[in-house]
Amino acid sequence: MGQNRSVAELLRSEMDKLTPTERKIARVLLANYPVAGLETIAQLAARVEVSGPTVLRLVSKLGFDSYTAFQAALRSELEARLQSPLVRREASLAAEGTNFLADFVRRQSELMQQTAANVSAAEFDGAVELLADPKRRIWLLGGRLTEPLAAYLAHHLKVVRSQVTQLRALPASWADHLVDMDKQDVLVVFDIRRYWQDAQRMAEMAAQRKVQVVLFTDQWLSPVSRCARFTLAAHTAGPAGWDANTPLLMLIDALIAAVNTRHWGDIHDRLQELEQMRAALGEGGA
Repeated sequence: MGQNRSVAELLRSEMDKLTPTERKIARVLLANYPVAGLETIAQLAARVEVSGPTVLRLVSKLGFDSYTAFQAALRSELEARLQSPLVRREASLAAEGTNFLADFVRRQSELMQQTAANVSAAEFDGAVELLADPKRRIWLLGGRLTEPLAAYLAHHLKVVRSQVTQLRALPASWADHLVDMDKQDVLVVFDIRRYWQDAQRMAEMAAQRKVQVVLFTDQWLSPVSRCARFTLAAHTAGPAGWDANTPLLMLIDALIAAVNTRHWGDIHDRLQELEQMRAALGEGGA
């Protein structure tokens, strides 16, 4: 298995190379990630209605020499999902005599490169088209550490299109918005480890109403991925113990740039009118 790649990323990257039967297994694994992969070969094969040898062939294509190694990787990911910053911190980063800033920037650059390499063009392009569609209303939800990222994306989207709403991180208020959502809407959820059960419940209820869910998460995949139409997973394991938001911010900036570039004809007139209004109101600054 490639270093720093989760099993979910391997499944997604290899999907087009799998046989139809193997793709069935991959979809079940992703839809019930990572729990389905922790079942025995016989249990997983029965769940998907395939043979045991077919399961083993898929595991081999992912780069594992045995089903035991495959499950060991999943258990390691499950442990990583639950780790606190106390466990994650790498002591080597703080070693005396090192250039902390240079080392930190290098690691952030590596995380961004890993993120870019593992987000599929289909997932990224699909999210761009959903968020650029003027017929759809956009709702955004972030958690304790990702709410500022949701706000950042919301502010940019409000400039280039209408009907953009950021939800407060207060579950008691969500029903007032959920009741108005339908198949023309998009719910953008930010959820990183240790995942937010309330956000998962909100996304599932929105999906039941045919809302299209776009998920920003980490490489271990929030449970929201089970009901997400498109998932953008960033590598976020920062060496200082805290997960890094920089790779997620890179994905947001790339998405905003893609919306502007690909739909400039639709956006131009709105921006021109908006600038005239800002000048008339004496508004300055970003």
